[in-house]
Amino acid sequence: MKISPFKITTYKFNHCNFNESNDFHCIYILENSKYAYIGETLRIKERINEHRKKFQKYDFERIHVITNDDMEETPAKHFEMLFIKLMKIDGKFKIINKLDGNKTNYKRKIKFEPLFDKIWDQLLVKELVKTKKFKFIMNSNSYKYSPYVELNDEQTKALTHVINVLNSGETDPYQNEYKRRPILIQGGAGTGKTVVATSLFHYLKNHNRYKNKKIGLVVADKHMRDILKDIFKNVGEGIKKTDVISPIELTKQKYDIIICDETHALRRYDNLVSYKKNFQLGNKRLGLNNNHDELDWILNQSDYQILFYDPKQCVRHSDIRDLYVKERIENDKYREHRPIELTTQMRVEAGKTYIDYIYDIFYQKAKKKISFKNYHFKLFLSFKEMRKKISDKDEQYELSKLCAGYAWKWISKNDNSSHDIVIQEEKLRWNNYKTTNWVKSEESKYTMGSLYTLRGIDLNYSGVVIGPDLYFDKNDNEIKVNKKSLYSNDVKRNATDEEILKYVIHTYAILLTRAIKGTYVYVCDDDLREYLSSYIDTI
Repeated sequence: MKISPFKITTYKFNHCNFNESNDFHCIYILENSKYAYIGETLRIKERINEHRKKFQKYDFERIHVITNDDMEETPAKHFEMLFIKLMKIDGKFKIINKLDGNKTNYKRKIKFEPLFDKIWDQLLVKELVKTKKFKFIMNSNSYKYSPYVELNDEQTKALTHVINVLNSGETDPYQNEYKRRPILIQGGAGTGKTVVATSLFHYLKNHNRYKNKKIGLVVADKHMRDILKDIFKNVGEGIKKTDVISPIELTKQKYDIIICDETHALRRYDNLVSYKKNFQLGNKRLGLNNNHDELDWILNQSDYQILFYDPKQCVRHSDIRDLYVKERIENDKYREHRPIELTTQMRVEAGKTYIDYIYDIFYQKAKKKISFKNYHFKLFLSFKEMRKKISDKDEQYELSKLCAGYAWKWISKNDNSSHDIVIQEEKLRWNNYKTTNWVKSEESKYTMGSLYTLRGIDLNYSGVVIGPDLYFDKNDNEIKVNKKSLYSNDVKRNATDEEILKYVIHTYAILLTRAIKGTYVYVCDDDLREYLSSYIDTI
């Protein structure tokens, strides 16, 4: 059921008149630029008349009435408590309510909570709360994920909402049998999840309310973890690079607050190939069996959890898929979750339209070709020409790389004299998994990047090779997977054909949405190239 948005209407307190027909559940704020009172009522007319007598000494000037067509008593009373507590913390006004805002035993209604966040944004616009810009001192743009990078408006709002939820105690159980709720922040590729996660981590580690708490930033992907460790080793301010941890490190000790970037990259035991011993060790430490996963480790080893998540970035059968997230925190009525959403596309200059277009193309839902004026999206017939083009862009802009799916064996892992990939007589090796920060290394100019090194990374230009693992079946008019050309047991093992196709499409979609300025594509299968040429301009 779609809920109508909340609105705030402002009246002069001593001159507002509400007829009986205007009675409705609402929250209201009385204020005079210094003092404020927050209330909830079904009878706004009666309450105003009472307050005019009761609060004469405060000489309130304005009343701000907050409601919508679906307002019920439960969310109204719950929101009243949240406003009292958060506005006391905010400090814009001296709140005269005798209640302290700690009462949280109203049943949680997840459907209303994202709307509460939007109310807070409206309060900012009306200057009823202080504007929290989270503008840290600018350092260097060489590190996109540095906590000193200034946030955009939506990232600022998301960060504000997370901190409001923590400050208000909103995730605490409202009855004894209930569990504390994780905060689940969903956002697609390029919406700035990692930037918000690192800024939140920095904020909490340096804020008086939280700096004495044990706080960890869990990052499952080793390459991204190494990048963040490198950033935080120079930050100081109470932050150590050892605060950025892997899931297995989490099993060694408990934390007050865990922030998990890319929750979709967490693993479950089913289908693991090379990580089984570590996984078994982690479960043994916590007294769990192998039906439990790395998300369970986070829930067991921390009091508060802030999880950044994108179900479209599940690319292996061992990943924490959407189904498992729902089982752990959405379908468990005694836990549930607190939702926050990131929607604005921050990476790709072509915007969200481009991101949606990529998925529509590969799921065969695109109805017509879309051109992007400020974004280079081209299909190459010659791999040699695309390789040269990426090399030229790397010289001009840096961070311009070749990348591909799992369509070639990794022969050079044990034999540096061998080439893994041969396309139109062009020979390349896969990136070396031991290379730290591959995109900044000299090696990246001569090797092919994989999802393992590019997950969560921003490029300026990418040259994406769609290998023979994906092809177009003209008889069935469908994009299909050639499992014989798919060299990843993490993807194939125990997965259905439908699941494998989804993982492979997600892999290429992630690679096709890495680049800020442009994406070039080369396709190995002739029929798939012909299909894609209907949607991508060909060179």
